[in-house]
Amino acid sequence: MDINTAKEALLKRSNAFQERYFTAYGQLVLRVNEETYISSRENLRLSKLTEKDFDLFDINTGDIGRIFSSRDDINAIVFICTEAAVRFSKENQIMRPALDDLAQIIGPDVTVCPDGTARTLLKALRNRRGCFIQGSGIIAVGDTIEEAIAGARILEKSAEAEIYSGKLNGLQYLDPTTAQELHKYYDGSYSKVNQKEKVDFISSGAEEFQLRNRIIDCGKDMSRSELVQGSWGNISLRLNPDTMLITPSGMDYFSIRTEDIVRMNIHDLKYGMQRKPSSDYRLHAALYRRYPECNAIIHTHSNGISAFAAAHAGFRISEPPMDQLIGDMHCSEYRTPGTDELCDSIMEAIEGSHACIIANHGAIFYGNDLDVTLAIANAVESRACNLLGFGQRAEEEDA
Repeated sequence: MDINTAKEALLKRSNAFQERYFTAYGQLVLRVNEETYISSRENLRLSKLTEKDFDLFDINTGDIGRIFSSRDDINAIVFICTEAAVRFSKENQIMRPALDDLAQIIGPDVTVCPDGTARTLLKALRNRRGCFIQGSGIIAVGDTIEEAIAGARILEKSAEAEIYSGKLNGLQYLDPTTAQELHKYYDGSYSKVNQKEKVDFISSGAEEFQLRNRIIDCGKDMSRSELVQGSWGNISLRLNPDTMLITPSGMDYFSIRTEDIVRMNIHDLKYGMQRKPSSDYRLHAALYRRYPECNAIIHTHSNGISAFAAAHAGFRISEPPMDQLIGDMHCSEYRTPGTDELCDSIMEAIEGSHACIIANHGAIFYGNDLDVTLAIANAVESRACNLLGFGQRAEEEDA
C-alpha cells in the first residue's frame, strides 16, 4: 500500500461518522507498510477530514508506532472522543457487555485505561479490539480501517446505552460465560466466513439481478444512515413464493457484489454453492413462510434501539401512520444469535406488528417493499432516540 492509497482509504471511510447520533473528534490511523503509518492530525472532527489533514510517520514514532511495532495483527487504529465515551470513561473502570456485538467484536469485557500510553493500551488490547481511555474517549483496532471504525462505533453505541440506561430502569448484561463464548465464536468462526475473494456469478433473470442490486444499495443506505456498523445486520427480499435473496455473512456492505447475494429456498433452507448466508437466515425464512404479505426484511443495530435492546425494554409508536404498522415495539427474550431458539423468540415478539426489538442485539423490520421497510426502520430509530433524548447533538452544534 502506498501513501495515496492509504489516504484515500481513510478519507473514504471517514464518512462512517455521519453524526446522526454524535459529533466525533479524534484520529484515524493506518499502517502503510513495515516502515511507515499515516495518521490524521489529533482531535479533528472526523466527518470533516480533508486530504490536507494527514501526515506520514516512521513506524517507530510515538505510542501509535509502538503499538504497530508490537502487534503485527493491528493495521488500523481509530481514536474517537464523544460526549458519551468521555462521560462513561470518567465514571467507570470497566464495561460489561449488554449488547452481544460488543462481546463478539471487542471482547467479553472492556477496560477503561488510566492513560493513553502504548504500554497501558497494549495491556488493555490483549485479546480485545478496543478500550476506553479515561476522560478521553475510545480506541479501537483492527486488521482493516473498516474493522477499527466498526469497533469504535460499537463501543460508542454501548457507551450511549450505559449513559441513558437510567431512563430504561438499567441494562440487562450478558453473563460472563455467554460473553466469553460469543467472543470465542466470533474469533474462531464468524470473522473467517466468506473470505474467498470471489464467487461464481449465478445465472439469473433481469428481475433477480435488479433485486440483488436493490439489496446492495439498501445495505449502503443503512450504513450511511448509521443503522448498522461494519457487516452487522442483514437484508433480504422475496424472489418468489418459495425463494428469498439474502445478504452474505460477515461482509461489509460496501464490498458486497451482485453475485455475493445468496439465493435460498425458504422451506428447506438450501442454497447450493454460494456465499454463506447471513446467520439470521432461519428467521428471514420463517417470516416469509408465516406472512405472505412480507416481501422485504431489514435487521438493524442502530444506537437508539440498541439502548432499548440492552435494557430488554420496548416502546409504543403512537403517531400515524406508523401506529397502524408497528404499534407496540415489543422486545424478545434473549437467546443465542443465529439459533432456532432466537428465531422462535422473535417470531413470538413480532406477532401483531411489523417490527420488534431483539434483546441485547438490535431490531427486525418487515414489509411489502424494501424502500418502505427501510423508511420504517429509520423512523422507528428516530422515535427511539427522541424517547431517550439523544441523537440531535450534532445538529445543534452546527446550528
